[in-house]
Amino acid sequence: MSRKSTVAGIAMILMVLATIPLLGSDNVPFLKWWIMILIIGIGFYPVTASLFAAYTDRGWLFSKVFGVAVSGFLVFALTVCKVTQFVSLTCIGVTVVCFLVCWIYGFKKVKVEMPDVDLIFQEEALFLLFFLLWTYLAGFHPEAHGTEKFMDYGFMKAMMRSTELPAKDIWYGTEGINYYYGGQYYAVFLTKLSFTDVKQTYNLMRTLVAAFAFVLPFSVCYQMLCARILQRRKKKKLSPVIGGLLSGAAVSLAGNMHYVVYGCIGKWLGWESAADYWFPDSTRYIGYNPVVENDRTIHEFPSYSFVLGDLHAHVVNVMFVLFVIGGVYAYVRRVQEEKAGEGKWDVKTILLQPHLILLAFFIGIFHWTNYWDFVIYFVVVCCGALYGALYRYRCRAKQVVSTVLAQAVEVFAIGTMIALPFTISFDTMVSGVALAQRHSMLYQLAILWGLPVCLVLLFLAAVFLTWKRIEAPAGAEADHSEKRREDAFSREMTERAADDAKQKALAEERKALKFRDFWARAPLSDIFAGILGVCAIGLVVIPEIVYVRDIYEEYYARSNTMFKLTYQAFILFGIVMGYILVRFLTWKKEHIIKAFGAVGLVCLLWTCGYFGTAVYSWFGNVLDPSEYRGLDATAYLENVFPEDASAIRWLDETVEGQPVVLEANGDSYSDYERVSAMTGLPTVLGWYVHEWLWRGDTLDLNTRSADVEQIYTSSDPDLVEELLQKYQVSYIFVGSKEREKYTALNEAVLQQVGEIVYQDEQTGTYILQIVREDG
Repeated sequence: MSRKSTVAGIAMILMVLATIPLLGSDNVPFLKWWIMILIIGIGFYPVTASLFAAYTDRGWLFSKVFGVAVSGFLVFALTVCKVTQFVSLTCIGVTVVCFLVCWIYGFKKVKVEMPDVDLIFQEEALFLLFFLLWTYLAGFHPEAHGTEKFMDYGFMKAMMRSTELPAKDIWYGTEGINYYYGGQYYAVFLTKLSFTDVKQTYNLMRTLVAAFAFVLPFSVCYQMLCARILQRRKKKKLSPVIGGLLSGAAVSLAGNMHYVVYGCIGKWLGWESAADYWFPDSTRYIGYNPVVENDRTIHEFPSYSFVLGDLHAHVVNVMFVLFVIGGVYAYVRRVQEEKAGEGKWDVKTILLQPHLILLAFFIGIFHWTNYWDFVIYFVVVCCGALYGALYRYRCRAKQVVSTVLAQAVEVFAIGTMIALPFTISFDTMVSGVALAQRHSMLYQLAILWGLPVCLVLLFLAAVFLTWKRIEAPAGAEADHSEKRREDAFSREMTERAADDAKQKALAEERKALKFRDFWARAPLSDIFAGILGVCAIGLVVIPEIVYVRDIYEEYYARSNTMFKLTYQAFILFGIVMGYILVRFLTWKKEHIIKAFGAVGLVCLLWTCGYFGTAVYSWFGNVLDPSEYRGLDATAYLENVFPEDASAIRWLDETVEGQPVVLEANGDSYSDYERVSAMTGLPTVLGWYVHEWLWRGDTLDLNTRSADVEQIYTSSDPDLVEELLQKYQVSYIFVGSKEREKYTALNEAVLQQVGEIVYQDEQTGTYILQIVREDG
């Protein structure tokens, strides 16, 4: 073992020991999860190594995400198809079988060079560091309460209770979940795989994703800069590490320039609009400051999500979209390393690209984890396929077009098939696409996106203006035949200069040759950075042109579209900025480019101050370990719902399966539905606007709401029994919210139709069980 590996190993041992004073008893589930993810990474490493052969670590960090995605999906598909049940034994069995298949394949088929072991140890230490950091922070504000947390935690609890998928919708008790629940599913899959408790793993999942959100961008940028250095025939320097750290920070820790302008400069200058800056302000700027009543928008980013603690669809999917980005880069590296003759056009070669098949698999699971990412990364994959075709076929139009079309159809078809276990029972929530009637103010777009957009545009200009002077790279990235062909054209043009018509034709052909020469000789890492940057710019521009219609049309028409598109733009920009800044700062001769790099670096590091501000605002004094409260997401119950807490815990611990528990329904983002959310037990009707979005049937929602009120307030026992039978209610919860909402609560009738099985004498909260003759 080398010195570097030894140092990284000692660092990991020290971090493991540090979990005892930092996490207390929570160190047990934390270490279970770290070891589980480590084993999954080892189990799937042979296949990952063959696909990420161009990476010096052979895709070590990506093997973890790959293993979680594949084994989790197989369990999901088998459960949906009723081949097996969603239990711990199934999760373990499927994962072990996957390990065996991967290692058998590795011994028989995989032939790759040894990975950089030092880098693997260092990356694992970096992963453990950020997993521990975020887990420690989560323990200062662990409660699954506020924003979307009731929904996220409730979905997890519902799937923990259920052996079938989809589980019952906690807020629409007689039906299954009709939402993109893949993210919460993967959290539950890992929970069942590790024999841990949702109370802790709700927070462990979000801290795991946050750790991946640093190390995966680090890996991609590191590999891009390493390839660039090797292409210039130089030894590795510190620049790949610096670039990787910048990319990791830009994706997972940084805010946007709104924090710099309003949270820092505006406060220093005494601006009234910046006086009360709070960290969520950077995600609610367009439409809020100044107020535009009919154009409220959202532009969140990962560090805000990780601090806030939501485990929503777009958050969990961060680790999967980062895998896709890394996979696209691995694919285009593979194309550049093809041997002579591999560029021949044939259907078998085009459609049996293992990288694209794997990327299509991930595109498919995006149907189920976060559908917006299906559309976004389908385009990103197609852009990678386009570059691969341009390079492989030297820009010959017929081969390029046919290849890209065939591969796009293949990716879409495979993705659609992978999604079938989910889509077969899912009713779409999309109501069409419309032209944007309102647009963002230019200065607001400049504040939010000016830094990354300027860096990308400056980088593209610098690359296009200087590519001719780039020394032809050695090995896979060189194509000396293109240079010889260009010289031949020069001689031929000189010999035939007298013929004007032919001279014009030759000039046009020379232009085409230069275009082909650019794609053949320009550094791959530069081109890939350009692809990601252009895609990110497109994601920022699209909400200014069109938006996807939903129920929030009147005041928040563009809100969800801007939210989901720019969230991914932020991730793409983050990866690219680390690479661009290092390229600028190490640029030869052009001092103005280095100056741009220095300014950009200062701005990026300044935006990272958002992390510290947000942590202090949300978690408090994290430098004092004595204020650590633990990872239990339900520990807040006794403080927030003192009248109901013991009854909620009784239900959670006593009742098995998913029988329907009636509780008062209420508005979205309110404290109503605390019973269903904390237990995973379905109720007749939950958060109204959420179910309106998921179901689109307000008539049925209103009927359910009226029926719930009738059950709690009616003086007719027969009617109450009829409604209880209609919704298959097994328990009735009578607590603080029920008494608050139904002032005409008829407890005599309720106790007539049900038997009290739990009662808190001090608070008056009780639970009725409905006993039917049919059992």
